[in-house]
Amino acid sequence: MTGSQDDSDRVFIRSKWGTNRYVYNPDNPVGVALIVGSLLLAFGGMYWMHRQGQNVGRDGWRGDELRSAVTAASAKLSRQTVFGPGSLVPFESVLQEDIIALGRGVQNGLAVTPASERPKSRPTGGGPEQRDYTVTAEGTTAAFCVHAYAVKREGAAAYDSVTVSVADGPCPAR
Repeated sequence: MTGSQDDSDRVFIRSKWGTNRYVYNPDNPVGVALIVGSLLLAFGGMYWMHRQGQNVGRDGWRGDELRSAVTAASAKLSRQTVFGPGSLVPFESVLQEDIIALGRGVQNGLAVTPASERPKSRPTGGGPEQRDYTVTAEGTTAAFCVHAYAVKREGAAAYDSVTVSVADGPCPAR
């Protein structure tokens, strides 16, 4: 072969399948390494995506993650005076959204269940309001009792104070 390289010396060669594309050369050791490396990378990526897909709905929450998220959400709600146990927006949905946002961001199996009666209050009525909520999640046997206590002046739109505390275990029946 005068003036041209032998095909075994090239890493890329023109496809023999009638296209004008370049492909890895299986007769060249570097071409073989690129073929094997590409296949390993593709299979490794598919395996990793498969494992990630398996973990999405199965893992749920861990007890320490749930404890941390419930504690952080309770502290956040204690600093706000917009939502309370008797507010028009259900407090349990606000609590659940905050737990998800401050935790893993996973909603799988998270449950915030009222454990006591809703306070009887008018939107502009005043006085104290309190209610308990049990927080549980799939993946852990941990449960937490969240106690919300708020005080509102009559005619006020917002609460004067909101106190949210957390205790281990489900809320006792009232």
